[in-house]
Amino acid sequence: MSQLKSTIDHYFGVDALDWFDRSYITDWIVVGILWFLTGAVKASPVFEREFDLEDLTISHPQKEDQVSSFFNNTTALFGPLIIAIIIGFFQRSLLIIHHGAIGICATRGLAELITEVLKHSVGRLRPDFLSRCQWDKVIQKCTGLDTTMANGRKSFPSGHSSTAFSGMFFLSLLIAGQTAAWCFNIPKAPRCFKSSRMGVFVLTILPLFWATHVAVSRLQDYRHHTEDVIAGSLLGVVCSLLCYLIFWPNPFLASSFHPEAFGQPRLLYRETDYVRSRATDLDLEGVVEH
Repeated sequence: MSQLKSTIDHYFGVDALDWFDRSYITDWIVVGILWFLTGAVKASPVFEREFDLEDLTISHPQKEDQVSSFFNNTTALFGPLIIAIIIGFFQRSLLIIHHGAIGICATRGLAELITEVLKHSVGRLRPDFLSRCQWDKVIQKCTGLDTTMANGRKSFPSGHSSTAFSGMFFLSLLIAGQTAAWCFNIPKAPRCFKSSRMGVFVLTILPLFWATHVAVSRLQDYRHHTEDVIAGSLLGVVCSLLCYLIFWPNPFLASSFHPEAFGQPRLLYRETDYVRSRATDLDLEGVVEH
């Protein structure tokens, strides 16, 4: 243990964990609760909506997924996480690694929970539901596997879309926060390839191309209706934006890129700031009283 601490101190500095506060433990517990609740919702029954055998919107064939759930989930979680770790190591900052990790875990947990709650509550039928149902005209009921039919009732919103956009938009925000790519009034150094406006801008939107591909593939595979994909994509974007802004400065504001704090996360729990703000409040109260 002492060897690990000495290694951390040597690479990141003896003050590498000075930012840490016990409140971050509570934050991680809350994130863990989000993931636990998601698992509980997944285990609950799905609302069984009535259907019409003549409904053409649910009569498409069942196909293989172009992007598997495992690969999509892995990419959305570990893609941003690995990039945050790389940035943290290059800048010798455990704070960046921690905030990147908790930010993406919170994003994925929140997006997944909301998605699963909506799926199980709405029970919208997938475009390939009748293929899953395997209707028997004699006994007048579906003869498909229960698990397959239950999954066929989870069309709204698109889980693949919310997963891809929550992870990839968080990654885009992370890159934009390190490069000021989305803050167009920040001056850039001349005669430097790394200062290319279009270069860093395209770099930030590359993850969104992957997320868009995932979303479109759900329509091509007859897994979702158009509204499901749009709702899932927006859900992922909103969750990633909210969770990113909790731990990182706004990448659209010039004030977030002050030279001393360029690319650095928020220090959420600081006693000095609290004392200073309390003193300011008391001074203002005194002025009002006089």
